[in-house]
Amino acid sequence: MHALDVPTWLEALVGMQLGAALFIGFIALVGWLIAHLAGPWLDREEAQLKRLQAGAERYGWLPAEDTDGRLAAAGARCFEDDGTLQRLLVGSYEGRRIQMAGFATLGSGPTAMRNLVAIELPVSLPELRISHDGVTPPSLPPLEPVLQMSDTESDAFNQRYFAASLDPRYTSAMLHPRMIEWILAHPPQDLRLVGNLLIAYTPKPWTVPHTLATVPLLSGIVDRIPPFVLKDFGDRSVS
Repeated sequence: MHALDVPTWLEALVGMQLGAALFIGFIALVGWLIAHLAGPWLDREEAQLKRLQAGAERYGWLPAEDTDGRLAAAGARCFEDDGTLQRLLVGSYEGRRIQMAGFATLGSGPTAMRNLVAIELPVSLPELRISHDGVTPPSLPPLEPVLQMSDTESDAFNQRYFAASLDPRYTSAMLHPRMIEWILAHPPQDLRLVGNLLIAYTPKPWTVPHTLATVPLLSGIVDRIPPFVLKDFGDRSVS
């Protein structure tokens, strides 16, 4: 008896089918593992986030609407990406109006939930950015003026942050020694002054504890803005 000769094309076809079956089985196994192992972990994470977001009303933070669109526009400036506000709340701290919200961005990838905590100033001021990231020079001619980075007199501050505005003299006037000392005394936080809103922005979901820790920082910054800056650079017509 001679073994049957199997055509080469049939061997290739069987091999392809076997490979496809193994691949599909592997995908199914991965899906099963995700559903049974990652699922409970994600449920716990979601429950923990809900606990951290609960109780805002105890601090007088109430739901509101961004009727003038300023906070959403400021959020787009902070994250350099368009997005929508989620669960906007307003309140007050030491006589100043505060706002807070989640900020959902889409961009080119999956939707990311971030957060904004803002305190209002009596006047609108030129833009100021205090961030852990430097300003990236545009590859094409910009449609608007680009913020200029400049160092402060504090090496410790310069090592932690990049400060930028349209005018280095304005940056220097804002980041005087007392202001720098106040900011460095608090946990690192990205900040941006847009119009009459001083904003702390974070690439994480909004929570009550984070807001409670951030609002005093923002209020202290406003307290330390020199009067001459408010007078010389401020615009009350749009505050």
